[in-house]
Formats: sequence, C-alpha cells, structure tokens
Amino acid sequence: MPEWLGDQLAAGVGAVCLFGGNIVDDDQLAALVAELRSANPDVVITTDEEGGDVTRLDVRDGSPYPGAATLGAADDVAATRAVYRLIGRRLAAAGVDVDLAPVADVNTDPRNPVIGARSFGASPDLAARHAAAAVAGLADVGVAACLKHFPGHGATNVDSHEGLPTIDVDLDTWRTRELVPFAAGVDAGAAAVMSAHLRMPALDPTDPATSSSAILERLRADTGFTGAIISDALDMAGIHVTQGVRHQVSQSAPRFGTIGAELIATAAVRSLTAGIDLLCLGSMQGADVPAAVTAALVAAVESGVVSEQRLADAAGRVAGLQRRGAAVADTFDIASDEQLGRDAARAALRIDGEITPRDGAVVVECSAVLSAANHLDTPFATIYAAADPTSTHSVATSDTTVDDLRQIVGDRRLVLVVRGAATQPWQADLAAAVSTAFADVVVVDLGWPSPDRPWSAPTISTHGASVANSAAATGVLVPGDS
Repeated sequence: MPEWLGDQLAAGVGAVCLFGGNIVDDDQLAALVAELRSANPDVVITTDEEGGDVTRLDVRDGSPYPGAATLGAADDVAATRAVYRLIGRRLAAAGVDVDLAPVADVNTDPRNPVIGARSFGASPDLAARHAAAAVAGLADVGVAACLKHFPGHGATNVDSHEGLPTIDVDLDTWRTRELVPFAAGVDAGAAAVMSAHLRMPALDPTDPATSSSAILERLRADTGFTGAIISDALDMAGIHVTQGVRHQVSQSAPRFGTIGAELIATAAVRSLTAGIDLLCLGSMQGADVPAAVTAALVAAVESGVVSEQRLADAAGRVAGLQRRGAAVADTFDIASDEQLGRDAARAALRIDGEITPRDGAVVVECSAVLSAANHLDTPFATIYAAADPTSTHSVATSDTTVDDLRQIVGDRRLVLVVRGAATQPWQADLAAAVSTAFADVVVVDLGWPSPDRPWSAPTISTHGASVANSAAATGVLVPGDS
C-alpha cells in the first residue's frame, strides 16, 4: 500500500479497487487487504474478477475458470453458479467485499472490441439466466456482485476506454434486450450495478450514462434496484467525450491513459450529481487524482451544485457493500464445482470440420491488440506444449505471410490460433490464406466466434481464452489428452 493511500484512507476514502498489478497470489492479496483495512477498517475492497478473459487473481498465468461466453455456450446455469462460487470463495478468503462482475451485456455486435467473450451471449434470456446464476454463486460465499455495464454495452463497436460508443435503439428494443439481464441480476440480489460510458439517445441525447440522470434513473425505475451504482473508471475517454454544450471535449482527445486530475474531478462531480454512488477513479493515478476529486466535491457542496444529502445517500449505499465474505464457511463441494467448470469448457467447444488428433504440430498464435476484453496473453501454447512436448510454438503478426509460415511448418500440422478475428481482420485473412496453402491445418478461435468466417479450415471455437478453454481445445487436437 502506498503511503499516500494509507493517509487518504485514514482521512475517509471509502473504497479501493485492486487491479492485476496489485495481486501476486492469494496470500499476498489477503495481506494487502489487511494492510488497507489497518488504515480504514470500513474500507470497501473491490476487484474485477470475471474469470475467463478478464482476471485479476490469475493475470500472470490465465484464469483456470471459463469465462462468460463459455458458460453461456454451455448453457448450464449450475455450472455458472459453481464457477462464480469458486471465484467468490477466493475473493472472500482474501477479504474482498465486491466482485465487479458479472457482465450483463447482451453481445449483439460481433465486432464489439470491449465486451465480446466477456458476455454470456447474444440472447437476452440466455444472458439473464446466467447473470442471475453468477450473482447467486458469489452470494453463496458472501461476496457482493456488481452487474455491468448499464444500460448495456453489447450493441457497440467502439471501446469506451478510447471513445464514446452509442447504442442507438428505441426504448422498446432496449427494454426487451439490454435491460433483461440487468433486471434478472437485480432480482437475484446484485448489490451493485456499474454504469457504462456510452450514449443512449433514446434517453439522453447528450451525456454518457455515467453522467446522465435520465439514464441512471431508468435503472432504479425499471428494475427496482436500490443498491449502489458504481461508475466505470473515470480515466476512460468515453466519459470525457460528449456531444453536449456543457463540456466541450473533441472526439479525438483525450485518450485513455492521458486523462488528467482536473478532467477526472469534473467528471466525478457530474457523475455524483447524476446518481453515481461510488466513483471509480481508475488504475493509473497517484495521490493527485483522489485529492482533486475530494476538493471538487467539497467545492460542489459549498456552491450548492451537490447537496449534502446526495453525499449521505451515496455513502450509505457504499457502506452497504461491506459484506466481509471471509467469515463465510465453505458449504459446498469444491472439487465438484471445479469439475463443472471444466465440463462447461468442453461443452462450449464448437467443432467445424473433421479433426484427427496428431502429435508434433506447429502452434502459431496470432498476436492480439490488448484491450479490456483481451488484456493478457493466452495460456494456450503452454498447455499445448505440456500435452504434446513434440510440438513447437511461434507467433504471427499482421506482417506474417504464408511463405513465412511455410518456412517454419514444413510438412507438419499447423495449428493457427486466432483471438477476436471479427475485430482484427488480419487474423481472419491469415486464416483464410493458410486454409488453402496447407494440407493439414486447424484454426483455434479463442475469442467471440466470427459470424462470417472467411476461412475453410477445420475450426475449434472455444468461446474464451482461459486455461479451461485452452485445455479443452488441446484435448481435441492431441492424442490421448481428452
């Protein structure tokens, strides 16, 4: 814990969000949480642990748990509840109060660069039943769930870290599509909901949801939600890029990672006024940002822009997130839950074409542009090599050609691993090229499945890039590894 954070916690800062860089292993996480609580016993500890492609607990080696798209494809709500119970058990043991999960977005745009495999699926009912199961699994071990990203980030093709997405749908469509999983998660007992930095013109033609009272009020009115509304990170570009007259920021700037303390503080006041209860400031700041936000809130109260009652209401909802999950005893079969997760990863596999298991393949992984939906290297090569020590591994980039691959593959099998080919066309183009250039080639798609694949090679779609997904695909490709 940095000294400045200890000082600010002692002065009343109410919550901390832990990211992958803060976590080495479960024991170190527990020690860090204890240190944070030594500065403020009432601090609310949160983290984004979705399992699958977005993990904080296992950011170095990949999550052992299948992610949302995998669980939705398997469509076994018992498995989804079991996986989130396993995640929650580890968080509870470390003293984490709130898991900023599950994702309740209905991923209807396969080009979505920020949700993708983090979503349970493209069907509102499918996403709803699994969002509810995830909330229940976390609650089983005393961890509060946070549904995200309201009013729904699935029908977008812009990353709100870098720009301002828009969901341009009428209210009837929204109520029967985006809203459905949020309502189900609220009914299941979700303690928090996270806002999205996106425009929804049908409710507010100007402001992103995080700073729009018109959009945030719909959450409470349409679902009966009474818990805490948490902002998505205020260092993301989407909250600072609007088309309104109250805050003039161009569409091209600022960008994620360059947002300064003054802009974050301004967004914080707008968001609190709109109905946000807990302000997530982001992961890239030091002492200056929370200090600037605190000063801006004090000034807003003194000038009458924000009422003291609004602060008190928000603080009360945040205090309600203190679940102290570490006190909850295990009342379930951990081995059985782990098996359900592995079974779900296998059930989610979609295999197109004939694939004969074979040793000695050349595994070529397409390097991916990292994002919130795709933020860590996959464990696929490591898992494949353990199952088949005679295999070799290489990496392809957007400059890799078929001739380059011929040099390293020879007459062996080529296993081409793509991830997010729908959002990175060069991967799809390379898969199409090797489909005709190689006699023995298999494509493994670790991302959201491409709806219109331009390649003809046999394909394994895993619906995610976790350890469980990689092991399931390897079991199809390597003799005796199923």
